[in-house]
Order: sequence, then C-alpha cells, then structure tokens
Amino acid sequence: MAIVGVSENPENLARNIVSNLIEFQFPGEIFLVGNKEGNLFGKPIRVSIDELPEEIDVAIILTPAPTVPGLLESCGRKRIRWVVVETGGFREYSEAGAHLEEQLLQIARTWGIRIVGPNGVGIFNMENGFLIPFLRVWKDSVRRGKVSILSQSGGVLFTYLNLLSSANVGIAKMVSMGNKIDLGEVEYLKYLIQDPETDIIGLYAEGLERGRELMDIARSTSKPILIQKANTGMSSRHIAKLHTAALANDDQVLDAALKQANVIRVRDFRSFVNATKILSLPAMKGNRLAILSRSGGIAIIAADVAETYGFHLSPFPKHFRDRVHSYFRAKVIQPTNPLDLGDLFDFDLYIKILEQVLKAETVDGILFQHGSTGMDKEPSRNLIRALGDLSVQYQKPIALCYLTSEDEMAFIRRTIDYPIFAEPGDGLSALAISRDHHRGKTRPKDLASAYSVNRERVSNLLRRAVKERRNFLLPEALDILKAYGIPIAKGQILHQKGDLKKATARVGKPVALKVFSPEIFHKSDVGGVALHIDTLSGAERVYEKMKGLCVGPSSGVYVQKMIDRGKEVILGAKRDPSFGPVLLFGLGGIYVEVLQEMSLRVAPITRSEAKAMISESKAGMILKGIRGEGALDSKAVVESLLRLSQLMIDFPEIEGIDINPLKVLKKGAVALDARILLTKTGEK
Repeated sequence: MAIVGVSENPENLARNIVSNLIEFQFPGEIFLVGNKEGNLFGKPIRVSIDELPEEIDVAIILTPAPTVPGLLESCGRKRIRWVVVETGGFREYSEAGAHLEEQLLQIARTWGIRIVGPNGVGIFNMENGFLIPFLRVWKDSVRRGKVSILSQSGGVLFTYLNLLSSANVGIAKMVSMGNKIDLGEVEYLKYLIQDPETDIIGLYAEGLERGRELMDIARSTSKPILIQKANTGMSSRHIAKLHTAALANDDQVLDAALKQANVIRVRDFRSFVNATKILSLPAMKGNRLAILSRSGGIAIIAADVAETYGFHLSPFPKHFRDRVHSYFRAKVIQPTNPLDLGDLFDFDLYIKILEQVLKAETVDGILFQHGSTGMDKEPSRNLIRALGDLSVQYQKPIALCYLTSEDEMAFIRRTIDYPIFAEPGDGLSALAISRDHHRGKTRPKDLASAYSVNRERVSNLLRRAVKERRNFLLPEALDILKAYGIPIAKGQILHQKGDLKKATARVGKPVALKVFSPEIFHKSDVGGVALHIDTLSGAERVYEKMKGLCVGPSSGVYVQKMIDRGKEVILGAKRDPSFGPVLLFGLGGIYVEVLQEMSLRVAPITRSEAKAMISESKAGMILKGIRGEGALDSKAVVESLLRLSQLMIDFPEIEGIDINPLKVLKKGAVALDARILLTKTGEK
C-alpha cells in the first residue's frame, strides 16, 4: 500500500497510519509519499506517487482537500484501483468542497478506481492488521472478535470501538464510510455478510439513500444487522397534500422498513452494545422467561420490566420447586418464578439450579442477577465461566446482570469472555431483541399476491392527467381504485343542477355531495363536503354553494351514496425516496393526523404483512368489535391493502394515495373518498 501525506513532523497525522500498521503487524509492503524526501520508521518518503513501484493495491490519502483530485489522477496513472481518502473539507464543509467531490468521482470513474470516503478515518481489519485510522490505536485496547461496524462518522466509529472494547466485545472489521461518494453501506454490507470473520454487523448512518437495497441485503442473510440512525427529524411532517405524507415521516418509514427486513434498530450506544452482547449468545427462541436473582428485590423489579417486554414467566414444576426448597437453609423463601436465591451461598448449587431451569421445556431463556463482595469474588468468577458452557450446551441465552465493584467488573471483562449487563433492564431489553430477531428469521415467507386488474384503464387516465399537467380528480381516483378491484361507493359527476334528481335516484338516498378540483387538496377545509342529504331541495342548495368553489373546467361536483354503517379506516401510500412505495393503514376520518394511529409497510407486501398491519393498529382492534359490536370484515381490508400495494408497484408515476375513508362493513369494505397524486413530472 501507499500512504500519501506523511512527513517526519511528529505532529503529522498520516504518520499515525504507519504506526498503526506496524503496531498491528500488517504483513504487506508499505510505501510512503510526502511533500519532502525523508525517512519515517526506517522507510523512505518519496515525493511523488509516480515514483512508486507497480502493483500497489491501495493508496491512503491524507492531504488538504484541494490536492486530492490531482493525487487521485496520479493513482489512476499508476493503476492503483483502491483509494481511501481520509481528508475532510469536502461537501460537509462547503460548496467548493462539494465541487471537489464531483471531481473525485469523475476521476475515479475514468480510471476505474473505487473510493472509501472522503472525510473518514479509514478501515480496521483485525484479521490481517490492516488498521489505517489517522488516530493512534494500540493492540491492548482492541480485542479481535466477530462484530463488524460500519459508520458514517469517524467519531462515532471510535465511540463504538471504545464501548465495545470496554464491554469485552471483540471486533472483526470497521469502516469509516465518510461522505460515501462511491462505496456506501450497501457495498460494505454485501461484503460483510459473506465475511467468515463477521457474525454480527452494526451500522451507524445519518442518511440511507438506498434503503430498498439495504432491505434486500438484510433479507438475504441470517446474520443480525443492527442500525443506529441519526438525523431523525420530522422532515416529512409539514403541510402535506396527503394525510399519508404527513403521517408517514422519514423516521417512521425507516422503522417499518427495518422491522420488515428483520433489521434491529437501536436508539443509542448503550442499546447497541447490549444488543451485540446478547446476539453473541444462543438465540432466545420463544417468549418464556425465567428470572433467577440473588436479591429478592431485584427479582421483583426484573419481573415488572419483563412484563413491559411481553415476556411470559412460566411457573416452575412442583418437583423443581421442591428440590430448590430443600437447598434453602431457613426455608422462608418460596421457589417461584422469579426465583429468589438469597438464602443460598453455595455457588455450585447455583450452577445446578441454572442447569435444571435450562433443561425445562417451558423456559426459552434466563435473566440471572448475581452480586459479589470481596469474600466471594473467585467463586463468582468460576460461576460466570460456567454460564458460557451452560448457555452453549442447552442453546439458550443466560443474560447475566452482575453487580460488583468497578475494579472487579473491569477484571471480569478483561479475563472472562462472557457478556455482562449493568442492570436487569439492560439484560431484558437485550433478550427481547434476541427473541424478536429469532421470530423474524423463522416467520413463514409468503409471496406478494398478483391480481388480475385493468391496467389499461389506469394508463389511459394517467396519460390524460399528465397531458393536462394535473393530479387525478376525485372521480378519476375512484375509477382507478375500481380498476384495481377496490370497491367504491356508487356515485356520478353532476354536470348541472338539473341532473340531481336522476343522480340521487340512481345512487340512492341519502347522498353526499363533494367538490373536486385540482386546486383543492382537503375538501373538508373549504366546506367542500356535505353529508346525509336526504331531500332534493337540500341537495340543490348544497350544489349551488359548491359550484362557487369550482374554478376551471376540471372542477365539478360529485354525488355519492351515503354509507352510514361500518367503521372508517384510512389506506394510504407514498413513494419514499429511499425505500420506494410505502403503505399505511390506520384509523380514518378527518382526525387521522391528530390521532396518529397507523402502521406502515414497504410495498410490495404479502398477505401476512397486510394482516400484521391491521393487527398492530388500534383500528384493527376496533374492527374485531368492541362493547358488544359485531366484528367487521378485516379480510376485505387485507384485500384492499394488497391491491393498493400492486397499484403502487405497477405505476411508479403515482407519488401518493389516500383512501380516506374506507368504510369497513360486516361484509366487505367500500372506498368513499380518494386522492391520488402524481410525481412532480405530472403535477401542475
């Protein structure tokens, strides 16, 4: 490799790259390039990339940003195909820096160079000693292991390194992705899921531009992928033309997408470290938890927390309770779940009890709280060592919460390769991650439904709307739903007041009148909806008022059959820039944005995913029937969601859809209103 930007100056940062490679015994040849000739660590410093020998595999550049394009050209002429740019001062700094990035990318494409960075701290590869950060790293501060980390931020990368090392979690590989002008998380993830040295993958990102590809990669591997996503502002939560756009902000879409792809989302560093600890143990394959604690008080606290994570504390069988009770000295503690071990001081008995619990078919995992004083440190250490053997033997996780002095904890983490949690809540949240990830891996995989639909009808309406540079009008939107098999309420366009008598007779009273116009996004805001009209004279008065809201030849009034029975839900869709089409289900009506009650999925969805969308929403609970009400037809909602999913996949020209409300009946469901927006090329 070539390291570009070194000097004999003790404050030179690039010399730290050389020091790290020497510290971690990188076996390859290292060549140095700088502004002045010299000698560093016994290696000559050349003054030009052109002076390097042929067949250099990779160059690491750490020089001022304006110099980097010229150096990259030199790398191209020298046929160096891999370049790590650790320099900052690009688009994260200024417009001029962004222009420099464009130059880099153009040069790289000309010469077939792949770039890591810029604006990062490089790569760590514990397998071969390829550690190239410009900050010093020492061997005794990093343990080799099976966790690999990708981070957009160099500072966050070192934070992970320090926290994982302090928790005795070993590292396989780390990449500081920086500004990701060429290689990004998708390329690195593809590599890491094939890497035999990596069992667990962590990713810190401030932006995910290729979310759909990330989902595909996550689905292709059984390796756990953890993501900590920053920059989670509500950028989509503004005055929007669709309820769906206002509700499904960027962070909520990300949550739904990661859950769908069985990616573990963590919110902070502590959660990330705890997740890596538990994922190094056998998976928690069910929801049945046993709590064993040396403290009765902590056992009670843990039981309360376990309930919040949905764990079930199965009662221990009588023969087990009798045996444990026989071990107790004072016989004043009942052996229940949670199990208070405070009357026992023989740690060999702890091991026997733990083994009996692990053997039980009614237990999927254990939270074990232990504490030690100066007198029992050595027996406690032996106990912790035994936990690892037991967990592997019975293929069930034991989350250890160990309360002791800081000095003893530091010693344990240095000498015993077993994860330890600081408090019961940490262990329980980690066990929940293990359980949920295993569920995601083992849930049945079904395929998205494909319906016979009238695509030609939608294409014709689409061509007309694009030609007139407008979005779909209400009657057109309803017609599109009908073309895709989503039932709509009877209705027709009113061309003049004289049509009201025939129209109301045709659709059936009572009726609703609705204004439609390319300029009106939410009809209720302008008085453009009138409901429960059961007389001709009343319909005529409302019609005259609504005609005043119509501007232009594309505006008009629509009469529709009122459907009073059933419950209102919303079905929606929006096209996310990273994840593509996203579907929404929730409580419908005019208060949908206030109630914020919905679930999301990335399309295309399967039947099981559509059912899950309904079941995880309070709207789904209402459809089941409450306070003596009969159940409504949730199967019809599933069908409508699947058809909406297909519509969004078939027509990328559609930016978003609101079906609000969809009236769910005892049998069937009917769309009463809809709005469909086109992408910007089709908007007015």
